Amino acid sequence: MTESLPPDLADRLLEIAYDITAAKGPAAVSLREVQRRAGVSAATAYWHYKDRAHLLLAVSRRATADLANALTDAIKHSESSRTSDLSAVCLGYLHFARDHVGLFQAVVLNSSVEELLQPSQSARGTTGLAAFEVLQHAVSDFRPNGEFELTNSDASIHVWAACHGLAALLIDTPMAVLPEPDKERLRRQHVGFVLDSIAGR
Repeated sequence: MTESLPPDLADRLLEIAYDITAAKGPAAVSLREVQRRAGVSAATAYWHYKDRAHLLLAVSRRATADLANALTDAIKHSESSRTSDLSAVCLGYLHFARDHVGLFQAVVLNSSVEELLQPSQSARGTTGLAAFEVLQHAVSDFRPNGEFELTNSDASIHVWAACHGLAALLIDTPMAVLPEPDKERLRRQHVGFVLDSIAGR
């Protein structure tokens, strides 16, 4: 008897993989576990996602869209100024890493330069912007005249690298055991440091 394939099965498989990633990180995702939870055969799962890497790329794109939405929401809830927008984006990135460790790891570990420079539609947030584009806009608004020798794209990469560095330290090093108030103090200090660096102070 032929297995009946629901039209939304690809979405269902992605949803399961996404939930596993959110709970345990991308390393915990396997096609076998995803197909088991979906109640379909391995052959059916492979029909929609040819291998684990293909499935994790879909998870990464969705997580990246979630990050874009988180950064956009952070701007919406900040004060209306060039400084506060960039500050909100930096802090929003650090808070996304804190609140969604597995998804944060998926964004970082399963993305690519191509995805960064030419984001797929599924990696874009509800505004149509990808996470790096939200950051680029905030950096551009913060330094509207393109001060200094850095291009806006290069400056955005440096801001991203700085914020990502602290986020990773607070997750994957002995600093992870610090009390949350101490971590938040470091996050807010770091954002001020990053903005001062970009401003040339």
